[in-house]
Amino acid sequence: MRDAPPTASESAFFERLSALVPEAQDWYHADVDGTLWMTASYDDMVGGVMVATWRIDFDGLELVGGRSPANLNWDDGVRGREIGMPLDPPHGLVVNFWSVNEAAQIAADWFHLVTEGRACS
Repeated sequence: MRDAPPTASESAFFERLSALVPEAQDWYHADVDGTLWMTASYDDMVGGVMVATWRIDFDGLELVGGRSPANLNWDDGVRGREIGMPLDPPHGLVVNFWSVNEAAQIAADWFHLVTEGRACS
């Protein structure tokens, strides 16, 4: 976790995303060079059992999403690309966006897809 508060774009992104994916969680990080970014995650539960943790990284320019290989244990605070997370569709996501609202909608649609609708219900 980082000491810096969420940026305006991170706050706007997560506010919109959490309205669409109510159980999403937010995690804030900084790269070694000081670049700020965040992860939004969703613990995918089926029959009371967690089957996956889905994560999407947001840095204000692109979204990078996939299945957390360790339920955000050892991979928390490390960008998805750096951990070797599979990024190919349909379970992976790499996309640039034009606005924070567009990014939140893309992220919500992706969470909906990978959880077969459980994230948005």
